[in-house]
Amino acid sequence: MRALITGGARGLGEAIAERLVSDGGDAVLMDVNDDVVRTAERIAALRPGSIVKSVVGDVTLETDCLRAVTEALDYLGGLDVLVNNAGVGGPSGDLVDNDPADFRRVLEVNLVGVFLVSRQAARVMIQQASGGAIVNIASIFGQRGEAGSGGYSASKGGVIVLTQSLAQELARHSIRVNAVAPGHMTTQMHWDELRSRATTSGRSLEDQVEVTRSSIPLGRHGTGADVASAVAWLVSKDAGYVTGQTLGVNGGIR
Repeated sequence: MRALITGGARGLGEAIAERLVSDGGDAVLMDVNDDVVRTAERIAALRPGSIVKSVVGDVTLETDCLRAVTEALDYLGGLDVLVNNAGVGGPSGDLVDNDPADFRRVLEVNLVGVFLVSRQAARVMIQQASGGAIVNIASIFGQRGEAGSGGYSASKGGVIVLTQSLAQELARHSIRVNAVAPGHMTTQMHWDELRSRATTSGRSLEDQVEVTRSSIPLGRHGTGADVASAVAWLVSKDAGYVTGQTLGVNGGIR
């Protein structure tokens, strides 16, 4: 398995890369943060003989997306899997108070970035004529509107519908496209959001964490490994008849 993973420097992207490489795959990690270089080196050490390379680039720039796909081809000799994980939290607070530039930025990273990387990767997969799998990381907040996170919810809702469109278009090439919609995960982005909500509500961070945890039927936050397991299944042959779907990894939240 030859995979390109965006947003691979930390968090969910790092966990996904660890899982795919541990399962025998090779990977190129793309991230705007140059920490991705060290992350790739660390993950490469998990499995002797693996190929794990890094690309520092911005998913909102078409030239960087093309470079990432091109380098994946050079390093790996082909491309079987794309995981679109790169994302930002976006502006918080009421939409009427959001800065339009901040709103546009979250759409550019979370939605347009998925389009730009998928466009380049799909072209390669079509030319290879051997099928492939694309997994887009959406969010539970893309499945329902959430007060205080309109930009983020809109961007992730767009990812879910874009996933369905791509699945329809690429099915004839045996390229499957699915999404994973995480719930409340133990990531830096989530903790930053909880700090913001704690400040707005006048709660302590500890109280805000408990409020969030109490809303999860399974009674705990999700982990990167939880999402990575879902991605590993979706890109495997076991999910060979699954496309155009959004898999919730959310501890039972509805």
